[in-house]
Amino acid sequence: MNLEERITNAVMEKMTDGTVEELVKKNVESAINKSLDDLFSWSGAGKKMIDEKVKEVIVPVIEHHNFNQYIVKLDSVLTEIINKTSLAENKEILENFKSLMIEPDMKVIKLSDIFEKYCKYVAHDVDTDNLEACCDDGEPYYEPVTANMEVEHEDTWISSNNRCRVKFSCEEDENLNKELRLYKSKTDNNWNISWEMNAFCDINSLRNLSDFDIFLMTLRRGYIDVEMDTESEYADDIEPEETPEWSLD
Repeated sequence: MNLEERITNAVMEKMTDGTVEELVKKNVESAINKSLDDLFSWSGAGKKMIDEKVKEVIVPVIEHHNFNQYIVKLDSVLTEIINKTSLAENKEILENFKSLMIEPDMKVIKLSDIFEKYCKYVAHDVDTDNLEACCDDGEPYYEPVTANMEVEHEDTWISSNNRCRVKFSCEEDENLNKELRLYKSKTDNNWNISWEMNAFCDINSLRNLSDFDIFLMTLRRGYIDVEMDTESEYADDIEPEETPEWSLD
């Protein structure tokens, strides 16, 4: 038997002993597994369909559930702790935590309203060490400071102009500069606050949170939408709440 005949016999043997059927079976199983993996991947149609069905069932349940009883219990416990502690920083931590637990009373907030909140934050927290003290009408006060807000869109092939950074800044005190990251879903014209925004990492940092930090974190935690009614704001007449100590010496 020559080489050609041996090859022919070997092929015929494999064609008739079930080897081909087994290979076809394995490849079909592999193709089905690959297809299912693609179907239920993060961008697959199957996962999107399941997500929609879960939302239809779960979201209404959450929306209609009354959590007030838990808030009351939490408020009572924290109030008791605050009244018993003598450490000022512990009181600050607990007060900030209580503020974080308050549910927002809106579904959508305008970006201009967030800027207005930032202006109040600047007035309350601006460092006055390098500000000029004035006394034109008998009552001492510090010269007005500025606040600025700019929206920077991230127009890349990844974000497709659906992401942006909102930068808040104070010329007189860079420590008050804040950044808010927003993204826009395909089904809504409003913007959502991204979880990429810096959040506190442990309970000790609660003492350092400002009212504006708590305000932003509460909006994010409450999934409050942001209406982009403006993309830039500027104020140069913010009066610091702190007043200088005036001396005739």
